[in-house]
Amino acid sequence: MRVKPDIYNDYLEGPRFVLHPQDDLYPKALLETHHVPKHLYVIGDPGVLTDCLAIVGARKASTYGLSVAYRFARICASKGICVVSGGAIGCDSAALKGVVDAGGVGVAVLGGGCNHVYPGHNVSLFNRLIQSGGAVVSEHPWDIKPQPWMFRARNRIIAALGKATLIVEAGLPSGTFSTADEALSMSRDVLVIPGAIDSEYSKGCNRLIYQGAIPVIDDEVFEYELNRLFNR
Repeated sequence: MRVKPDIYNDYLEGPRFVLHPQDDLYPKALLETHHVPKHLYVIGDPGVLTDCLAIVGARKASTYGLSVAYRFARICASKGICVVSGGAIGCDSAALKGVVDAGGVGVAVLGGGCNHVYPGHNVSLFNRLIQSGGAVVSEHPWDIKPQPWMFRARNRIIAALGKATLIVEAGLPSGTFSTADEALSMSRDVLVIPGAIDSEYSKGCNRLIYQGAIPVIDDEVFEYELNRLFNR
């Protein structure tokens, strides 16, 4: 991933918090990660950083993948379930847009510090998240500029904040796999949208299903899994 230095300098508005592992508001789920963040920098409401569903997928997503991420995020909103994602272009942004469009709550986990939004054109989306009662978070201090390695590292935070992770689209190879791996390492369920066997967008998803992930084949199955996970 190449991070362009001219597109992550916009400012997010909202209350700011710096959480430490011993703080009451620090998400206890993060204590299960293999590398516990020493600090968590939060803009918005830190109280929403529990009992989320992670929704992630390819940056170079298909129209189908974008629509599914958006659709299932809206279902989460209808059930009062917070959606956490990475905020990247593609499926991540579609999921966060879906949840706020439906009046729900979402969390974006950034690669760099919160004062350096990447991708820059998501500033308005992230501000909507904050204004809707959600949050934007990072393990890095406010003014740290994102570097390519930070995006993979932040995937463990996304997986930890989610009671389960939904993989919408993933090719082979795929950075999205690291989020699934992190979830599995913490004994969390991984839900996957299956796709055509000849689709480059779905090869990773289908492989995860072969390896034991839970296939989500329609709205009914998705809602069943949400009810099981969140006692809805």
